[in-house]
Amino acid sequence: METFTPTRLALTISAAAALLAGCGGSQPIGTPGAMPQSFPTGESAQSRSLRSNSDDYKVPGALVYVTNSNPAYSSVTVYDAKSDNPNPIATISTDIFEPVGSCIDGDGTLYVANQTGSGPGWVSEYALGKTEPLRIITDGINTPSYCAIDGHGNLWVSNVGGPTVTEYLKGSTTPHATLSKGLTYPGGIAIDRGGSTYVANYSPPNVQVFPAGGTTPKRTITDGIVEPGGIALDRDGTLYVPNLVPCNIEEYRAGQSKPYRAITKGINAPTDLAFARNGWMYEVSGGNRHSTGPAPIILEFRPGSMKPSHRTISEGLKTPRGAAYYPALLPWRLRTDPGSARSA
Repeated sequence: METFTPTRLALTISAAAALLAGCGGSQPIGTPGAMPQSFPTGESAQSRSLRSNSDDYKVPGALVYVTNSNPAYSSVTVYDAKSDNPNPIATISTDIFEPVGSCIDGDGTLYVANQTGSGPGWVSEYALGKTEPLRIITDGINTPSYCAIDGHGNLWVSNVGGPTVTEYLKGSTTPHATLSKGLTYPGGIAIDRGGSTYVANYSPPNVQVFPAGGTTPKRTITDGIVEPGGIALDRDGTLYVPNLVPCNIEEYRAGQSKPYRAITKGINAPTDLAFARNGWMYEVSGGNRHSTGPAPIILEFRPGSMKPSHRTISEGLKTPRGAAYYPALLPWRLRTDPGSARSA
């Protein structure tokens, strides 16, 4: 297995920056799992977590959550999913710093992966409608990037610094299971209704597929994988892989290792995807944090469409990296007990 080292990481980021410069004219926005910047001068992690926050928010119905990784605006912005280019209805900032991925369980609980330049990072957890965290997960966390919820409501987190994927039973802050075989630079993660876990490695680029109950990949997807971000599965089990370069979203039918089509319309530096239960897909086009090049935007795609709909989100975005949707599209429950199919 390839060893994770700062030197190898730095080289990978440098190569990504060179490639991203040609992605629709965009400047690099950072890479999934990239080592983030330190806290701003004079501001500690503790003082940042105590920064004043917005009030708790009412839930009008469907919501889109977007993580903003710009260190000066680290936050999760919350939007009414039924509106066209809405303003945020809430901003979550307590215990948020340079967040990457996020995910939502069946109760509407939001999980956010936070990276820091001064430590291994953490995952913060928020009840639906709340802006103060329920709990903070640090055990087993090492530079977290993305997360996913399985059919039992358990949390799975990819850790670039592991490199590992750790599982937490619902409500727990202690790892229950760990995946490491075949993982070199884990980022995007998704779990299908059969219990298989999909993990995207940024370098070398691939998607490893772990069977339910297994800790060794049964399949490796490389065709069409270039620089993968946050991957996702739709209600039919189709796998979607956003590539920062060449700025597309590759689609793989359930069980297949070769893409059958690629979405390119409107896509610029895609970093994450989120699905609604009705099959609508929300894609994060990160744009850049500079004054030139395309601005960041969240695009909505209707089921089966290769083109974004008229509805977008751009207000309040500050270098968006991840997205989550409520009510979440989750894998079917496979067993009646609360435990995972994998052993710790």
